[in-house]
Amino acid sequence: MNPPSDFLLIERINQCPKLASLQSINDTLANLLDSEDSFVGQIAEVIRLDPSLTTRVLDLVNSIFFGSKEDHHITGVEEASIFLGLNRIRELLAATPIIEEISALGKNNKHFSWESFWRHSIGTAILTREILSIAEHKVEQEADYVAGLLHNLGILILAITFPEIFPHVYGKTHESLQELTDKEISLVGWDHAKMGAYYLWNHHISEEIVEAVHSHNHPEKATVNPKLAASVQIATFLVRSLKVKGLEKLPHPEMEEIQNLEGWKILFEEEKNDDPEIINERILSSVERLGQTLQTII
Repeated sequence: MNPPSDFLLIERINQCPKLASLQSINDTLANLLDSEDSFVGQIAEVIRLDPSLTTRVLDLVNSIFFGSKEDHHITGVEEASIFLGLNRIRELLAATPIIEEISALGKNNKHFSWESFWRHSIGTAILTREILSIAEHKVEQEADYVAGLLHNLGILILAITFPEIFPHVYGKTHESLQELTDKEISLVGWDHAKMGAYYLWNHHISEEIVEAVHSHNHPEKATVNPKLAASVQIATFLVRSLKVKGLEKLPHPEMEEIQNLEGWKILFEEEKNDDPEIINERILSSVERLGQTLQTII
């Protein structure tokens, strides 16, 4: 079977419906918005927990306030919430498709688990931020958390736009990530990283985040902010090491393999850093805390 042309692929992605949020998050956010005692920071914390809601908030604020001005993109959820105001967030929440749409997707496709996708996304977001902190590399606003949260958005888009192809990739076990992405390209034409990056670019997300999503499997190809893409790659590896693999059926990674990652070389070998043992200890500590955190949030 030949993959569709780029034109057809882009048309299918453009027709992808707005992505649903977890109902429990929507309920929590609705309660906060109705409370006179809520602060923007509290509301932003709830929005950050969901990849699709984060995408819509950032898309809305950038398209309304900045249009196509690439140098003025907002990447921070809290700043976006301040710009939008509580009333606009209420409107966005009211118009947001709820979890039933994802449930319907799950019924139609036994290979998709929103809970697994969500847990892996949040874990990657948390570790992306911590890894950049360990590497002493700063990014603007919340680009680290958002890039980690949205790195696998293309998998969800693939499930929605090509449901007939999705099980041929994610219903199968693959020996490596490269084998999985090669399968995506052979069947669809793009891999999930490129699909997610295009979707985010088309929804006014900043170039830095779009590149990190596009390059998170190959951060050495990044040119805008290779360290952000590198941190997402490392974070994804570490989350998988906790057996929080998301939807990819890949072998369980061994911790000693981490230093073979291009992302590791970019962050911790190309520049002078702390003693390697100190770096490893800090990373292992972060992974241990994450394991405990993921048990409490879902």
